[in-house]
Amino acid sequence: MILLADDEPAFQRLTAQWLRSLGHDVETVGDGDAARAAFARLPADVVLLDLAMPPHHAPEAGLALIPAFAPAPVVVMTGHADHALALKAIEAGAWDFLAKPVDPDMLQVVVARAVERARLAREVAQLKAQSVGSEDMGLAGSSPQMTALRDLVRRVAPTPLPVLVLGPSGTGKELVARALHQASPRAARPLVPIHCGAVPADLLESELFGHLKGSFTGAHADRPGLVETASGGTLFLDEIGEMPAAMQVKLLRFLADGTYQPVGARAMRKADVRVVAATHRDLQAAVADGSFREDLYYRLRGVVLRTPSLDERPGDVPLLAALFLRRAAQGEARFTPDALTWLTARRWPGNVRELRAAVECAAALAPRGAAGIAIAAQDLAFATGEAIAAPGAPPAVQPPQSLEAEIAALERLRITEALERTGHNHTHAARELGLSRVGLLKKMDRMGLR
Repeated sequence: MILLADDEPAFQRLTAQWLRSLGHDVETVGDGDAARAAFARLPADVVLLDLAMPPHHAPEAGLALIPAFAPAPVVVMTGHADHALALKAIEAGAWDFLAKPVDPDMLQVVVARAVERARLAREVAQLKAQSVGSEDMGLAGSSPQMTALRDLVRRVAPTPLPVLVLGPSGTGKELVARALHQASPRAARPLVPIHCGAVPADLLESELFGHLKGSFTGAHADRPGLVETASGGTLFLDEIGEMPAAMQVKLLRFLADGTYQPVGARAMRKADVRVVAATHRDLQAAVADGSFREDLYYRLRGVVLRTPSLDERPGDVPLLAALFLRRAAQGEARFTPDALTWLTARRWPGNVRELRAAVECAAALAPRGAAGIAIAAQDLAFATGEAIAAPGAPPAVQPPQSLEAEIAALERLRITEALERTGHNHTHAARELGLSRVGLLKKMDRMGLR
């Protein structure tokens, strides 16, 4: 969408008409305050800004408006075409400069370049957001549970509080830890994970706190522990419920004052780390039966975050599946209608991890046609080991939960795919889907896709 801010009605009308004839969606305003309000309500892809507008009319005063439209590229327009003013506009953050009377062909070229720049900037932002981890899409979803979780992560991340992440296996607890770290003041320092149940009990202390040469058989040199490695950053204790009782005491001391003692050392050392712990176990039950220390439990649970299972958010399954398919497939790929029915009807006890594995397997094994890969229910059933149908046999599909849920899932998937294909250009996506732009935006708001 292009925001055209100009106080001349004739110029507004003719310029907007010309841009709309080129396929752009245009909103017009007549003064600086209205331009600010319009951009705050619905950020535009490109801003065409007249520098000499009410309430000040002076071109220099219009320069102060430019930063308000970041990060959209701003093309300034004025009848006062001089090099000094152009340089000032560029220094204030403008992307380009047009002198009035504006040449329509030049306007077309400049706007096309600005729209392309905005599209590339969105793609770069999306790629940065996807680079947090190899399973970053586990926090995707428009369900109320995931919306609330992402909001809590944003609020908790800047604080120094320890965080305890609870939830079933495969729901993305490590992704929550990574998101907390990336959004915290510690993001420039390392995030160091350790699976407390994967390290033998007699080696866990050395892994965490390090050891000195000769402190035990095989200790041929000093070795720093993960606590020292994570200093200034975040230590992620995965499956904290599996930690042996003896190590729980030593971890409690470290959480109390930040001091620890490497194996074989006499002197205490200190490290500044933020601790994020996670487990699929019921720690309160473990405290009750004596397998987990109560004082450690309360040290860890500064803030408790819970990752929901896919059973709690079935509406997110098609969206997640589409994201996993886009990443796994080489070229064009889609789900057939029966595959969408199968995805939404099936229970996923392994949660996001299981869903991702099924989609990746189906994408790797499904036959590729002239139009790319079309994954059917039969391919997904084979990928999960539930059925190996004979050639030509109908796939074993469970009945959908409801017709309304099936339609909603298909609608969400189609909108997501259209937005991806058009580089999140709402006008083009709406045209492809046979909707008005306003109608598409309303659907996106309702589904939480904005």
